[in-house]
Amino acid sequence: MATYPNLKQLSDERAGLIQSAAPRVGAVVLGRRRVVSGIRWRGDLMITAAEALSGAERVDVRVENSNASAQVLATDLSTDVAVLRVPDLAPAVGGFSTEALRVGETVAVVGAGHNGAAAVWGSVRFAGPAWTSRRGGTIERRLEIDVRLDPLFEGAAVIDMNGAIAAMAVPGPLRRVLGIPAETIERVVALVEKHGHLPQPYIGVRLQSLWVDEATRTQLGRSARRIAAVSGVDPGSPAAAAHIELGDLLLTVNGAPAEGLLLTQQVASLTPGQEIELEVLRGGQPHQIRVRVGERPQQ
Repeated sequence: MATYPNLKQLSDERAGLIQSAAPRVGAVVLGRRRVVSGIRWRGDLMITAAEALSGAERVDVRVENSNASAQVLATDLSTDVAVLRVPDLAPAVGGFSTEALRVGETVAVVGAGHNGAAAVWGSVRFAGPAWTSRRGGTIERRLEIDVRLDPLFEGAAVIDMNGAIAAMAVPGPLRRVLGIPAETIERVVALVEKHGHLPQPYIGVRLQSLWVDEATRTQLGRSARRIAAVSGVDPGSPAAAAHIELGDLLLTVNGAPAEGLLLTQQVASLTPGQEIELEVLRGGQPHQIRVRVGERPQQ
């Protein structure tokens, strides 16, 4: 019988990599039927996809044949990173990698279900620079993984060929699989560790989209058919301190034309303490207003 030692060695090494990564993942149970994956990040903290949690405050997790109830510390929908605290969770062995994955590089997506670890092999389809999500979050690098993503792999670990966690796998538009890079995850985790929760940027202004006729668009030098108007200002908020007023029309955000409700996305990408410059139209006159972003009050 023919033997293929090189292929056997490759198979053994692939299996060994998966086995070494398996203790780093767990199953996050969402209801009676749905299960997604989670990544043991550091200490008693686990990471999973924020979109999957749908606002849950506690979830059940399964790690290495043990079941536990985990507290949801933070769900950052702008980056799709959720941070869970799992009591009595032993420290995970291994680390994460901040080295940029290259197009064509082989990766393993390792997750977990009710019956233990699961894995699928793929490669990096696209690797690009930092980008901003549709919810306004900054993602340090754009990664697309060429792999078919079974629902249980949402929140799974993307493992490089050194055995380190390079990203978290999440579903993207057009059935693409995105990798949220380790740098982005670590940034969110560090904030949660520092504050006990995820500080949410806040300026305390509510906007309403208004239709603008052609003559007014020409007068304002705008191309969009709608403009954002201030429909409310929270008392004691950064917007109130900056004297933003009801009825102000938003023209620019940090010098860029404010099309639609761009301000909401802009603020979501900032951190408390940063400043944002707004140009508003008030009484037919433009005004420049600088607002220092605050932290959304805890409920």
